[in-house]
Amino acid sequence: MKPVPTAASSRYDLCIVGAGMAGANAMYSASRYLPAGARVLLLDKHQRPGGMWNDVYPHVRLHQPHRMFTPGNLRWKLDKPPEHLATRDEVLTHLGHCFDTARKRLDIDVRWGWTFESHVEDAATVSITAADPDGATHTFTAERLIDARGYDFEINTPLKVSSTQVRSIAPQHLADAGLLSDGDATAVWVIGGGKTAVDTANALLEAKPQRFVGMIAGTGTHFFNRDQLFPTGSSRWTSGTRFLAYITEIARHFDGTNTDAVTQWTRTQGNISLVEPAPHTIYGFLSPAEAASVRAGLSELISDHVLDIVDDPFGPAMVLRSGKRQPIDAGSWVVNCSGHFAPRDTVHTPYISRTGRVLSINPTSMVLFPLSTLSAYFLPHLFFLDRLVDAPLYELDFYGLRRAAPEALTAVAATLIMHNLSVMFDRVPVRVFQQNGLDLDRWYPAPRRLAGQIQFMRTRKRDQRHHQQALDTFSRATGVRCAPLN
Repeated sequence: MKPVPTAASSRYDLCIVGAGMAGANAMYSASRYLPAGARVLLLDKHQRPGGMWNDVYPHVRLHQPHRMFTPGNLRWKLDKPPEHLATRDEVLTHLGHCFDTARKRLDIDVRWGWTFESHVEDAATVSITAADPDGATHTFTAERLIDARGYDFEINTPLKVSSTQVRSIAPQHLADAGLLSDGDATAVWVIGGGKTAVDTANALLEAKPQRFVGMIAGTGTHFFNRDQLFPTGSSRWTSGTRFLAYITEIARHFDGTNTDAVTQWTRTQGNISLVEPAPHTIYGFLSPAEAASVRAGLSELISDHVLDIVDDPFGPAMVLRSGKRQPIDAGSWVVNCSGHFAPRDTVHTPYISRTGRVLSINPTSMVLFPLSTLSAYFLPHLFFLDRLVDAPLYELDFYGLRRAAPEALTAVAATLIMHNLSVMFDRVPVRVFQQNGLDLDRWYPAPRRLAGQIQFMRTRKRDQRHHQQALDTFSRATGVRCAPLN
């Protein structure tokens, strides 16, 4: 058992909770302001950097080209083409490299397997309570705290079903069950229609193309067209749509009441879904070829929701929300690929505390939603510049949105991003935007990016007023909290 920290060793300049992608961005941004050798306490419940990437299913891949997924201007040490979609292990290696880089400048006290429990703050310091791997609690003192756990995703667990004739499994255990070997031909039903479901269906079909794979895709998820946003080769000079330009247009179309019209407009821009019409999005990317491959390989694709699986007189059947019953073969596998973004009952935690000493990247107070990593990059800059407490940023209750108006996610997210980026532009040095490794427009050559940046600077004040009105209107109409902090 580790010794209890002494009073001298338990004082830090900064404490960061979470060593996932959000934590890596927070660490990078903080390192731009802390003096060399500053003491940083890093708490994470895992045994290495990576956050949710330590727990997620092995067949996951990034949505976007890997170089667009990095803290600040840290380069990948991966010899792959620019368009490569990194695997789980490749992402974990990169995040390890990011924290190793930070340790060259900062004195980082890493506590792997530790759980953050609570904090108390005053005008001068923050007192942090955390539990070690053995469950013993310890108290540390820091000048500032960044809680960078983001969504703090809970990994999928198998569906609980009434039937005794089917086998229920989570996506991270496919290989353990033998479902990714070509020697297993058992029927599999994928429950869900988002990124996890697409990845899982792809993995099953690649392992055994002749296998029966069915999908219950809910109401459907639409994805941004990866080929359109990230064209390859010389097309980066002549075609494609910059992501910032795309969400700028979405935000300009949204007036706070016209969610359906905005969703319809996005479909005309090449968005992709497995079922039509698909009202929801997760701001994920999918290529037309990938979507076509999954559609062609699926034996059944049903737009509905599973309530239970029961044993009928003639065999097991899925009980669907529509009232229908879908028979399935006895012995089939059912893979739970739903629920990552399901609403939770959580207390509202403002992104910045009243003392200005605690920054929290969390779903109840999203600023650059739905991307917690983007918030974890920009907000620490404002935090250390002491320009965050009075910044007129809009904050959104993500779970409230998911409950009250999930179909509005595309429009609200775009509007929130564009409004808050405009506010931040006046409060941080230009280099903060230039060094943003999560900027998807970095895929394009500098002249195309420069044209977009000039347009943003020319129109942002006018657009900002429009975005405020749209977000205010949406909040009043739905009751979803979306407004500046009091």
